[in-house]
Amino acid sequence: MTQTLRAGSKSIRLPILPHRSLTGTGLCLFLALQGVAMAVFAGLAAWCGGVFAPYFALLGWGVLAYVLSRVWRRSAVGEVITLNVSGLEVARMGGPGPSVRFHPGWVRVALLPGRHVGWASRLLLRSHGREVEVGRFLTEAERVQLARRLNEMLVVAKRQGMSD
Repeated sequence: MTQTLRAGSKSIRLPILPHRSLTGTGLCLFLALQGVAMAVFAGLAAWCGGVFAPYFALLGWGVLAYVLSRVWRRSAVGEVITLNVSGLEVARMGGPGPSVRFHPGWVRVALLPGRHVGWASRLLLRSHGREVEVGRFLTEAERVQLARRLNEMLVVAKRQGMSD
């Protein structure tokens, strides 16, 4: 999480991004190496009499490639929280859903426990019966830190007169 404060424009921008250390090239390289390893073992199994091993290896590699590419694409989804004179806006990056705007004087930050025992907490921004969950992909400690940071941003906004 990073923060940018622009002195003249009274704008605070807080991008929230998930952890993503694997690049697209890294994913392709991993899948290629995994395919080579699977082909070698499937070839050995076929040579020893398992004639269907190459077909199952190909099927397994296809499922692995599909699942890993879906997870990799999903990890590109982030959020940008912008607080300025006109309001607090939560915009989704690379994911579904339109941006949501709240008046900074009325928005409340709520850190609720998970829906079930053992589930992660939920960080909600609420105002006038509307709510949006932010930081769903963060760890518990990062979510608590984000809640604290959002509360600080809103206090600063009220102090600087951004909510007028």
